[in-house]
Amino acid sequence: MTSSAPSLNPKNTINAVTNALELLEVLADHDGARLSDLSQHSGFTLNQTFRLLETLEVAGYVTRERDKRYRLGHKLHLLGLKAEWPHALVSNAASSLDALAALSGESVLLAVRSNLHRMVVDSRPSTYSLRVDWGHGSKLPLHVGGLGVALLAFSPVNIQNAILEQADTGRLTGFTPDTLTSRAELETELQRVRATGVRVSRDDWAHGEFSVAAPILGADGTARGALNIAGFTARLTPDLELRYIDAVRAAAQQVTVESA
Repeated sequence: MTSSAPSLNPKNTINAVTNALELLEVLADHDGARLSDLSQHSGFTLNQTFRLLETLEVAGYVTRERDKRYRLGHKLHLLGLKAEWPHALVSNAASSLDALAALSGESVLLAVRSNLHRMVVDSRPSTYSLRVDWGHGSKLPLHVGGLGVALLAFSPVNIQNAILEQADTGRLTGFTPDTLTSRAELETELQRVRATGVRVSRDDWAHGEFSVAAPILGADGTARGALNIAGFTARLTPDLELRYIDAVRAAAQQVTVESA
């Protein structure tokens, strides 16, 4: 049985592109190396190496520091994020994010777990001039904020244990006095989030900010993502808090159904 996939013909490749990619791989293994070192490790001449690095630097894939050491550039970081981007989740959650933004006028975020952090993958901006902003790809540890703790509560056991072990050894960062950094505090809050399906945070990441978040669960009960309404605590009245809790929980459940 023959494959229908097209075969690769070396004659169709472009040497300069191949060389540039090979040099990026060398730089990834020798971050902070100088020109002569990269030339030696890659097997390219000094002139070849310099011209390739100049081209990659102009394009944003390589940076050159003042001491003439080279490092991988920001464009590669963005490409790496896109390679792992949860496109289906972003698409399925779009209408729910729109609805939460229309309801609240506050910032609305969609996040996924990235190892021991939560990472924003989509958002809707607030209509207020004073607002909470998080760029796509931005991260926070799982023990802080609405999104992080909502994800942590429904993460695999090994992830939860890793965070709780950090709490035991005093390695969790306390961003404010309200950040949950002890094992007892975290376990209590995780149990509450699992029981209610919602995490409400105030002032634990930054003073004056709130987040009302809910996890988006897969069929196995683990979090595939989380969404929230985030803004400034001064605008969060008791009545609004109750409305936001109901809204984010319903929105997260709807995305789960659509993603199944």
